[in-house]
Amino acid sequence: MADVGGPLAYYWRTISNADYSTSFIGYWHVLAVFSIVSAVFLVFLSALIYRADPTKGKNRFMAFMLMTEALRCATSMLFWLYSWPETYLSFLANARIVYYIMSLQLFFLYVLAPSFYSRKGLGNQLSRFFSGRGLYLLPIMSMAVVFSISMLMGGAHIAIGDIGWTYCSTVGSGTGATASGDSMPFPVTCPESWDAVYPMTLSSPALGLLSRILLLLPTIGAIYAAFTINKIYSKSKQDEPHNTVEIRAVQLGFFGKAVLQITTIFMLFTLIGVLGESPTLNTHPFNPDEQVPKMLIAIGPLLPTTVVLAALFEGLVFTYAMVKNEVFGIDEKLRKGFTTAVFTGAFAVLFLFATEAMEAVFDRGWIGGILIGMPFIVLRKPIISSLSKFSTLIMPESFTPQEITYVELYKAAISDGVVTEKERSMLQIQATSYGFTEERVDFLEAFCRESMTEEE
Repeated sequence: MADVGGPLAYYWRTISNADYSTSFIGYWHVLAVFSIVSAVFLVFLSALIYRADPTKGKNRFMAFMLMTEALRCATSMLFWLYSWPETYLSFLANARIVYYIMSLQLFFLYVLAPSFYSRKGLGNQLSRFFSGRGLYLLPIMSMAVVFSISMLMGGAHIAIGDIGWTYCSTVGSGTGATASGDSMPFPVTCPESWDAVYPMTLSSPALGLLSRILLLLPTIGAIYAAFTINKIYSKSKQDEPHNTVEIRAVQLGFFGKAVLQITTIFMLFTLIGVLGESPTLNTHPFNPDEQVPKMLIAIGPLLPTTVVLAALFEGLVFTYAMVKNEVFGIDEKLRKGFTTAVFTGAFAVLFLFATEAMEAVFDRGWIGGILIGMPFIVLRKPIISSLSKFSTLIMPESFTPQEITYVELYKAAISDGVVTEKERSMLQIQATSYGFTEERVDFLEAFCRESMTEEE
């Protein structure tokens, strides 16, 4: 078993020595950890949707979709999560198969999603079937399709792609292996530029024909769902204008998903154009016969990262759509969470790129940190304000029937400019009966006052 030291010492060694021009594995580890954290968050959102109303077939369907997204996120970058020993190659290979099974399953789920908002007979039949027993047939069908095609193509290591494994203890010759049991197609040579992070192992996947097809399918499914639900939304605005908030949110979630997925495909084609072929086991930084382009270092890990970001956006918007009327204040919390995540994530990414750029140009990485950090500190309030407006645009304010009743009562009480003790007592009784927290009451009353001011 290849020894790389303790996990904490290893992570500190790789992340503190991360550099685009030399050892970039530290950045890949950070992105892989982000994918795991995102998967856990999606599991939480899935449970939230299910628990909001388990009797609704639509809730069960959406919860199942987010669980599928969570599994896809969790397995998207497992091979970069840690410096895995050779004995874990079979585990990594099986995890990749799970990723592509989830990709096919998501395609089916995206195509079926519009049926829950359709008024046509076929749509109603599909929604009823796939909100019950049919939902549990999808994993079986997806597994059967992936395994059957893989067997016809000669095995998963050909259809989906093999995983290469290399170990370097010091500069010079290293060792290599593959998940399929074949030898690495090149002599492993550990470059001097990576000396600061040795000893280490590096797992790298190749893309087979089936994996390239399965990368495209969720994008096609998301585009289909976005445009189909858009038609339903347009019709609902005319027939049921009071019931369009949820459909609009789901439509937006699929459009956002489609855009980010298209970005992933565009980056994949860019890499293939730069390399002249799809990534193979030869596309490796420890291959002395091949110079790995910096485009691969910069864009390569962003492909699965974009998939994760698309899943997060979808999860947030779908959760808003499904539970805004069942969970008090969830829309406000989701908007705040979205704003904070975008602000923090943008700062972290820009900080990394700026420090590396200044390190490469002037050998002074701290200059980039100041150039990015100061504007974010000085302009923090306007940036957050703009992000809040954007979050409100994609997740507009929506109240439960109980909250609407409370707002109307408060509006009547404050109409004369003063809330008397008797009126306040009645409002407190109403809030207690509805189960509102003090924080939620303050928010509803502030929203009521602002809306009354705007009307004036």
